[in-house]
Parts: sequence; structure tokens; C-alpha cells
Amino acid sequence: MSIKFYDTCAVLELGNKIFEEPFVICSKTIEELENIKTNARKDESIKYKARNIIRLLTKNEDKYEVVIYNCEIYDLLKYGFNLDVIPDNIIMACAYQYSEKHKDIIFCTRDLACRLAAKNIFSLNVDSIDDNNEEEYKGFKEIVISDDTEMAYFYEHLNENIYNLLVNEYLIIKNIDCEVVDCYRWDGDIHLALYKKGVKSLSFGDKLKPKDIYQSMAIDSLMQNTITIISGKAGSGKSLLSLMAAMHLIENGKYDRLVVMFNPLKTFGAKDMGFYGGDFLEKAMQNFIGQVLITKFGDRYAVDMLIQQEKIKLVSMADARGMEIRDNEILWITEGQNTNIELLKLCLSRASAGCKIFLEGDYTSQVDSRSFDGDNNGMRRAIDVLKGEDIFGHIQLKNVWRSKIADLINKM
Repeated sequence: MSIKFYDTCAVLELGNKIFEEPFVICSKTIEELENIKTNARKDESIKYKARNIIRLLTKNEDKYEVVIYNCEIYDLLKYGFNLDVIPDNIIMACAYQYSEKHKDIIFCTRDLACRLAAKNIFSLNVDSIDDNNEEEYKGFKEIVISDDTEMAYFYEHLNENIYNLLVNEYLIIKNIDCEVVDCYRWDGDIHLALYKKGVKSLSFGDKLKPKDIYQSMAIDSLMQNTITIISGKAGSGKSLLSLMAAMHLIENGKYDRLVVMFNPLKTFGAKDMGFYGGDFLEKAMQNFIGQVLITKFGDRYAVDMLIQQEKIKLVSMADARGMEIRDNEILWITEGQNTNIELLKLCLSRASAGCKIFLEGDYTSQVDSRSFDGDNNGMRRAIDVLKGEDIFGHIQLKNVWRSKIADLINKM
């Protein structure tokens, strides 16, 4: 069985994935990680990755082997290969030395120069660690059916998963002109049509009318699934869809209360205004969550009335530990991109069996802390873990509807 020997950049890129099977690293990699985490000139996201991987290495010492470089490595580089004694070369020389006793090692790197040197100078078996190019799960597939025979076969065999959908994944059918013809959700046994009943809320004084097929799928998931995650750019309708669906369910007696859980984080790049006066509720209403609710419900008075009637309850993620979202409640997490895996895991684990969960945000462009970037993002991880589960649905909204300005600004 082959064993992987990771260099420093591979360790940083893969993070906790490297612990899925035994591996080997050079002690020089540990030195580099220590230097990165305290280097003032390094980007905060790289420093965070270094701190995180050091913590994981300390926690999982039985899952890997460390090769200590010594004077033999220096001699090997200077006289054996006529190479400079620099970190990358030290790590490759350690892998070479290790390969003399373990012929089945694979040297793993995402650095092109190291890849070439490891293969052509040190004669190592090399595996490339590239950026994660796995197709992002959007919650739906779009297909074009131009052939009448194929279209007829689909409608006659709705119980066949012809297009390899995951459970609760949607299928958008388009004609040759790329016009939407139909849309279905695969429930594991059959393709189901979208939710057709009206979604109306007295709190909003209006009926929820989807602006495109993507919003229609989001409404279907909000109404049909226990957990729904909606992602999309600013102005795509994430919050409005979630809030109107929640209030519709509450006003129709399906649930009693909307628990609004938020992370009171300041916007990335903005300066903190300092101390906010008042009790928790007053501070919350001065935070972004207050602005979201006031904007959606029309004014502060409407929000205050819903809170007084106990139809809405505000909870900071800082206070989530120990609480429970009851069977008669809907949990709504907005700006869900501003969580890491552990924080979101804590919040979602508060849910009882009978509650409903709406989570929305944009983890591609609206993350307000570098510590929530990439593979450590809680929302991104939740989608990856939950996709295909029979209680879960996810929709990535494609279009911005707030205004032409909002649409244009998303290109910045």
C-alpha cells in the first residue's frame, strides 16, 4: 500500500483531509508552519491555515510520521544533487531518503517547480495537489432536451433517475432555445413537481411570487424540506424568501416562532463604531440583523411587535450553547457564511427533531473574516455534508433582482 509524503504547501491546501489516511511529513514542514503562523507579513488566511494544521497535528500524532532532517540531508543536497540547501529541497531530499527504505511512497505537492524537481531530479513518484476543482453543488441540474422522444421518455418514466440526481436535487428542463420548460425534484423514488400552493404572509402584506425558476425551487425546498440552505449574491432574494416562507408557516399555525440566530460580526474592512448602548435586544437591533429585519418588514415598529408577540426571537451565536430549538420553532440563520465549521455545527445541533431550519448566505464573496474562508467555512461544509440527505435541500440563486445597480456592483 502506498503512503503519501506531503510538502508544506500540500499540507496547507488539504488541511484536515490529510488525516483520512496515514502520511509522512518532514520536520522542516513543521518549522515552516510555525514560522507562517507568527509571520506578520503573511496573509491572515494563510496564518489561520497554519495555526489550524498545527493544532490538528498535535491532536492526531498517531496518524502520521515525521522524518527528521539532519546533516546527511545537507550532504545529499550539496554533493549528491548539487542543490542549494533551501526548505523545498530539504523536504524533497527527506522524501528521497525515506523512499530508499519505503519504495511505495508518493510525494504530494501543489507547487509546479517542486513537482518537476521531485520527479526529474529525485526520481520520486509524484502526485499533484491542485486547487479543489470538484464541481460546486448548486442543488440542481440544468439540461436541454431538444428531442421529442427523449422528452416523452422522461415524462413516461418519472420514477427513473435518468439524470443521476441526488435526493432532493432539482432538474431544470430547457428546450433548444434554453427556455425553461419544466422543473422537478427527485425525492429518491420519483420526480415531483414543484410546490404549487400560494405562500402569503400578513406580516408582509403580500403573496410570495418567485421571480425566476431558481426562486421557485428555493420556495419548494423551504416548504418541503426540514433543512434548506439558500446561497447566492447580494440582492438575489435569499433573506426575503426565507422570511416570507417562515412567516407564512407561523401565521398558518404550522409553527409558533421564528428563532433568528446571528453572528454579530462587523463587515470585513469596516471600522467598528465601538460600544453599543442598551440591553441585548437594543444592541441586536443596532447590529446588521436589526437592519435586515427592519428592511424586510418595513419599519422598526413592525419588528418590535413581532418580538413582543413572541413570534420572533433573536439569539446571538455567542449564546447558542445549551439552548434548544423546539419542535414548534423555525431556526433562521442569516449571513451563514460568517461561521466556521465548529460554530455552525454548534448552532445546528441545537435543533430538535420537529423544528425547521432555514440557512442562507453567500460564502463566495461576502465572508467577513478570513478565518471563515475556504474549507473551514461552515456553510460550505454543511452543503457538502448534507447534500443527498432526504431532509435537506439546497438552492444556489443565480440572478440578482434588487436593482440593476446591485447586479452591476457584484462584478466588482
